[in-house]
Amino acid sequence: MPKFPVARSRADRAVPAGRVGYDLTASRLLLHTFQTEDAFEELLSTGQLLPDPDLAEPLFADAYAWMFREMDRRLPTSGEGALWFWARTTREYLVDSCRRNRGDVLLTCRIPRERVLLSHQWDWHCALSGIPHVLELPGESDDDYEARRDRIWDEVEDRKGAAGVLGKGFRDWPEDVRRDLERSWEQFLDPSTYGRWDTVQATAHVLYAEDVVSAVRLNPR
Repeated sequence: MPKFPVARSRADRAVPAGRVGYDLTASRLLLHTFQTEDAFEELLSTGQLLPDPDLAEPLFADAYAWMFREMDRRLPTSGEGALWFWARTTREYLVDSCRRNRGDVLLTCRIPRERVLLSHQWDWHCALSGIPHVLELPGESDDDYEARRDRIWDEVEDRKGAAGVLGKGFRDWPEDVRRDLERSWEQFLDPSTYGRWDTVQATAHVLYAEDVVSAVRLNPR
């Protein structure tokens, strides 16, 4: 028997009312993840859940590979692939996610901070799109930021054009272009750059049963 409560609920009633209570500075981070029933059964039977790297979207293989390398470099754990969590989002979004994940299991977890790599959810799309992440400067106006960002993006396209790799995947780009791009992505792994209300995601190599606070099986309809 699990040492945490397991309930069943309609999607619109699965998340308790009130403030969720995320705290990115806590020693054990409050996290939420949606897992399949099969994955949940694996957690119950083995005491741990490991990621399946084959589930990563092939279209974004280069971005995921970079994230996996950063996890190996920054975390004391190791493994193949990543489990994904919400580290800060709104209750409304969690409820909506429950509706989109009917038939799955919502896990509420508390994982030691050192086993988790945080990343800015929206800025992660820079890696998925293969474009530089451009951090807004203090006091910079929206127009100035967009102009500077567009100049940086255009410069990368010019470098790719000069190398004859326009339209090719990230792995085919010159090493110096890839290096500069990856360095820019490291900025969205730094929580000190996040705004107070920014949505934050988290990745970990493994989830242990003792990390789980509660589980809610979502009704399929």
